[in-house]
Amino acid sequence: MNVSKVLRVAAREFASTAITKGFIIGALVLPAVMVLVIMVVVMVTMRSQPPADAGTIYVLDRSGEVSDVAIDRLSPEQVEQRWIATAEGIKDAAKGLIGGLVGEKANDAIDNAAQMIRYPKFRVIPTAADADIEELKAELREQVATTADSDADIETLIAIVEIDADATRKVNDEEGYGVYQAYFRPKLNEETINEIEDSVRWSIRELRYQNANIDRDTVIELSSVRARKSKEITEQGERNESSGLTNFAIPFASLMLLLMACMTGGQYLLTTTVEEKSSRVVEVLLSAVSPLELMTGKIVGQMGVGLSLLTIYNGVGIAGLVFFNRNDLVTPVTFLYIFVFFLLAYFMFASLMAAVGSAVNDLREAQSLMTPVMMMMILPYIFFMPVIRAPNSLFSTITSFVPPISPFIMIMRVSSNDPPPTWQVMAAIVLNAIAVVLFLWFAAKVFRVGLLMFGKPPNLRTLFKWIRMA
Repeated sequence: MNVSKVLRVAAREFASTAITKGFIIGALVLPAVMVLVIMVVVMVTMRSQPPADAGTIYVLDRSGEVSDVAIDRLSPEQVEQRWIATAEGIKDAAKGLIGGLVGEKANDAIDNAAQMIRYPKFRVIPTAADADIEELKAELREQVATTADSDADIETLIAIVEIDADATRKVNDEEGYGVYQAYFRPKLNEETINEIEDSVRWSIRELRYQNANIDRDTVIELSSVRARKSKEITEQGERNESSGLTNFAIPFASLMLLLMACMTGGQYLLTTTVEEKSSRVVEVLLSAVSPLELMTGKIVGQMGVGLSLLTIYNGVGIAGLVFFNRNDLVTPVTFLYIFVFFLLAYFMFASLMAAVGSAVNDLREAQSLMTPVMMMMILPYIFFMPVIRAPNSLFSTITSFVPPISPFIMIMRVSSNDPPPTWQVMAAIVLNAIAVVLFLWFAAKVFRVGLLMFGKPPNLRTLFKWIRMA
């Protein structure tokens, strides 16, 4: 095999795929656009506030104790204070995420958007303790029928709250406290409904504390237990504790990187092989290179495409971890393993893609032969939860030694919070290297015969006949 010819084929294959507008847009521009879209959505969401609700709330307080507290709690001044405090928290979080990435202009925009947040205004009217709830609901129905949503104002009835007589004082220990029931005008904002219900619950709890001679601040102080940030003790020292999200996200991101890089390079390899065969370009190529040199060059060239994607997105991931000061979650060895297992997985699946591409005449014929290949690529998705929940279980250990899904399973185990022993990782690498040789041998046999075969598309039985022929 002439190495210089292989390299020329590989360079041509890489250039025809990677140095194109479509690839550049997909690999570089699209992720950047996605980040900008997320930023714009956050900004638009903060600015695009629905019209603030305003209206009257009837409080049918059969206990005779809650209405005064609820009136104070739902006063415009207190509602405004709570909404301003919530907006400040959202604003600080948005600044931390977006402002740190974009700069002061984003911070100014976030400040302006936060100032536009509208809060609801209520007028609370207590009714007689013996008022008929059905008559109050009839009044609400009449207003809904006669008043359009756009015409609603502070005089419009928007809610009725009925509070049981025993809501703040237990009749006996067996029955416990009573409850409340709220009735709302249709099409109110979800924030308005939450504000009313939260305020009513807060008012009822306040009266329960008073009736039990318990100070609310004391209860909050006793029930609030603060702690310093948890740490994990490792062989290298201390590090921040990994949350459930990070324990899930890092292995999932590693799996997705491998799958994306392998599928992208493999799909391009399949497409270019089928196109060259159907257009008879391959006959010209075979006059200058051997089938083995052509296959090897195409696989190596598309490997460069996959490596390019893997390098770009690994760089983005590292930058994200550094930005959020969580670079302790992934070690340099993990990134090394990602590239090693990518090479092993790619060569196995690329071999199958090359074999399928050389055996068929067009992409439609490739679908039936591609089904087993795609099933093997889907298996790591299916096995994700069992593997990540127990990285060193018998199931995880066995599947990490079964090519061609072994690289995907092993990278999930390596990047988990309970990595496997080093000897298992090394054994998996050796086993997959042997599998790569077998896959390439199989692909070379099929590629050599199938590249110049035209007519009826082969089945799996025919492919094995070609192997014996070659």
